[in-house]
Amino acid sequence: MSLIALKKVDLFKAVPTRTLDSWLKGFNPLQREYRKGNFILLQGKEYNDLCCILSGEASAEFQDYGGKVLKVETLKASEAIATAVLFSPERLLPVTVVAQTDVTTLWVPRKEILRLCGMSAEFLETLLSDMGARLSFLAQKIRFLQFNTIRKKIAEYLLGQMQIQKTRSLVLPHSREMMAELFGVSRPSLSRVFSELCQQGVLKAEGKHCTVLEPARLRALAEEE
Repeated sequence: MSLIALKKVDLFKAVPTRTLDSWLKGFNPLQREYRKGNFILLQGKEYNDLCCILSGEASAEFQDYGGKVLKVETLKASEAIATAVLFSPERLLPVTVVAQTDVTTLWVPRKEILRLCGMSAEFLETLLSDMGARLSFLAQKIRFLQFNTIRKKIAEYLLGQMQIQKTRSLVLPHSREMMAELFGVSRPSLSRVFSELCQQGVLKAEGKHCTVLEPARLRALAEEE
């Protein structure tokens, strides 16, 4: 059962089955279930076992001392939670993780993750890639939080993609849902502003494909106070 469960998690998919079999002889991962609304992990608590989502959906939320809650990201089935925190010096969780649906999780002790790193280069590479991707996402999210309008957030995002892709005809790396999460706004609000920019002739957008028709107007939006 543990091997079948592990293969549902992105971190372990590249690891050869023979390696996983050998690794699992030393311990047995723990499965836990949570009802919708239950806390899976608590902000400020020590994080010693890697938590992976096998089914369901959860959200990572940050709460300040004034009680204000900021949703950091949505966590879905096959994802591992807070891989970078597991190997940080203090290992204290910066967020609370709440089940948004009924959730099944798999828990792996930190020492076993380290042991698998020594057994599988594929796993080590995937783990480091996951850490890098999450840190990059959070850095971008913090950057976009400083912009006070959705129009400005979109403008900054698209100008950045134009610089990376070196073209005005873009293939966006994020879905609308992920983009809304990155910007810290609702998806309907994001879609509405995208539609407005298309109607105004600034953009042409369909799915993940977006063409910037008026780069100068987009730059003007980015420069608005």
